Amino acid sequence: MVRRSIIGILFLCTLSFLVAAQDVPTVIQPHEGDYSPLQLTNLKAAINRLQVVLGNTSLGSKKQLGVSGWGLETFAAYTAGSLERLGYQVSIVAEQAEDISFRTWVLVLVDLDGAIAWIPVEPLPNIDIYQQDLGEVPMVGAYVYDSRYLSYDAVVELPPNIPPVAVIRNPMQDVVETRQSPWFGNTSSDPDGEVVLFQWTFGEEAQRITHTISVWYTFEVGGIVYPVSLTVIDNRGAQATTSSTVYVLTLAEEEANHCGCGGD
Repeated sequence: MVRRSIIGILFLCTLSFLVAAQDVPTVIQPHEGDYSPLQLTNLKAAINRLQVVLGNTSLGSKKQLGVSGWGLETFAAYTAGSLERLGYQVSIVAEQAEDISFRTWVLVLVDLDGAIAWIPVEPLPNIDIYQQDLGEVPMVGAYVYDSRYLSYDAVVELPPNIPPVAVIRNPMQDVVETRQSPWFGNTSSDPDGEVVLFQWTFGEEAQRITHTISVWYTFEVGGIVYPVSLTVIDNRGAQATTSSTVYVLTLAEEEANHCGCGGD
């Protein structure tokens, strides 16, 4: 049975128990829920869609447990925040282990048109590698959840998250067609955490997603002013976006600018 309590987690402080919750998420095996055939079909489809989102490697933190202070609760917060940003309603839950530590994971709410269901998500499916995606729905069979994710000790309440600040620093030198130029997001920041992802858009379509503060990009056609945008995502999944423009020189313009020719 679920112990109806809330845990407040502050990442750099000890856990503290708060007032008991009135309504807490309840996880039920899909085939054991009181669902109509249509609702069960919709739940299975929702699980499949969620798996696709979780498996998107462009969203992964590329962090490893224990590196740069990332613990289990940090991965859960990152997955939960990222899913919230994508429109999902989520809850973080925790279970106390024998060594007094807490195992944390995420529950995702699904509206089945007349019923609701909570889908468990393991944000750290492999603790020994850098995380490539947001996690996975822990299943041991066809639409059968791993029983370890059916109950928990507490719902986790996190402190409010302050969104990051995105800042673009344009290349110091001229940007010339067909030549790589470095772009920088190193003055972007997060007031209460760290920036995890840098998502760049050059022109209308070309995108680059990095986990480092800089990226190289080549504009193939010069003589044009291009829009450049940068979205940064923090360790709680919040994001901020900024934009800039750059005029890309043609090779002929670049040569004229540096030829040293002049009139008599």
